[in-house]
Amino acid sequence: MANLPYSLIAEKAVLGSMMISREALLNCVALLEEEDFYVKDHKIIFQTIRNVHRRQLKVDTVTVSEQLALDGNLKKLSRQEYILELVDEVVSPSSAEDYLKIIKDKTVLRNLVSVANNIVSNWDKEEMEDIGTYVARAEQDILKITRSRNVGGFESARDVLKVLKEKLFNSSKNKGELTGINSGFKDLDVLTNGFQSGDLIILAARPSMGKTALALNFVLNAAEKTGRTIGIFSLEMPSEQLMQRMLSSSSNVNSSKIRSLNLNENEWTKIDVAVNKLSNTKIYVDDTAGAKLADIQAKARKLKNIHDDLGLIIVDYLQLITTPTGAKGDNRQLEVAEISRGLKEMARELRVPVIALSQLSRAVEKRTDKRPMLSDLRESGSIEQDADLVMFIYRDDYYRHEKDNEGEDKDVGIVELNIAKHRNGPTGDVELVFLKEYGLFSGKPKFE
Repeated sequence: MANLPYSLIAEKAVLGSMMISREALLNCVALLEEEDFYVKDHKIIFQTIRNVHRRQLKVDTVTVSEQLALDGNLKKLSRQEYILELVDEVVSPSSAEDYLKIIKDKTVLRNLVSVANNIVSNWDKEEMEDIGTYVARAEQDILKITRSRNVGGFESARDVLKVLKEKLFNSSKNKGELTGINSGFKDLDVLTNGFQSGDLIILAARPSMGKTALALNFVLNAAEKTGRTIGIFSLEMPSEQLMQRMLSSSSNVNSSKIRSLNLNENEWTKIDVAVNKLSNTKIYVDDTAGAKLADIQAKARKLKNIHDDLGLIIVDYLQLITTPTGAKGDNRQLEVAEISRGLKEMARELRVPVIALSQLSRAVEKRTDKRPMLSDLRESGSIEQDADLVMFIYRDDYYRHEKDNEGEDKDVGIVELNIAKHRNGPTGDVELVFLKEYGLFSGKPKFE
């Protein structure tokens, strides 16, 4: 096979500069690894320079040569005077950062070649996974390589503050506007300032509390108020059933009547209006059951590439996602930890808020006060750790059937939405009203 991509001149220049300039030494030691060098002699010399530096000795031709001899590596070099040649050939140590970038770019190219070779060599193996996983893994491998191109280091406070000041100035010109995606619920947006880009948001509840319905309300509100693209991964419910729920919420027609088609003329008119309204939104649904984490990441990435205005992603729900770890029968908590971490990485990479629905453990049902707590997040504390925002749904009417003075059920439809964790803002409770027959949430009216 022909030589893989590398730059002999850049590798020699970097190693020589490291033995002349302390600035070049510190920069290259921090940003380069042994595998970044293609020439075998250069791998040995770089590792030796790094060892001398770690021993807090001055790095120069003498100390490096001595260390090579002590490690028995001097004889492994093609010629023993090579160390002196590296230093003699340095034109400008101050250009070491430019040489470093060339080396890193060649590393990326070599890794791409390696991934491509693996793709070619593995396609016909009998034990190959299903094609979706195979493609998603190849895409992930390539993405990891492209991410590694960033060889930057620290940013100064001055540079960070300059960007921050500009953002604050732009926000000040739009007072009253949210910095994130509008949820459609004023009291919630007051606490969150909208769903923020790059955030992993967990919406959790026990079954039948209305978490899917609330998530779909978020979708409808965001689509209407922002006009941006919304992606939904529905692992539990077919897309038609999901759209039927949104149709009920949007039209204010009872969902059971839509299912039975027992509709009067006025209701059919409402349905027609809602269909036209929803058809003009940019809502996309993927209803693949048992979707793998890698598939979700790949499909979300593709949606972002096609629709650069992607504003929100919904995943319903987290515990139904599968991973290669789970397929091998490993600990379920490790699998859920991998899923939550993967969803957080997806949110940051695509720079969109990701709302993941989650189940709660049965421990809730064993307590007198059945309001959820962070410890109730099912199967993994890593969900709490990875999430930027955790919201719990609690409906008192689900557990109690108290009557008011007129004999009617008390507080029916009153929902407590508790923000139990908020990495970048306040926590608190938001009261909503849930009209279950329409799958519709609204803010609770405030009376003086």
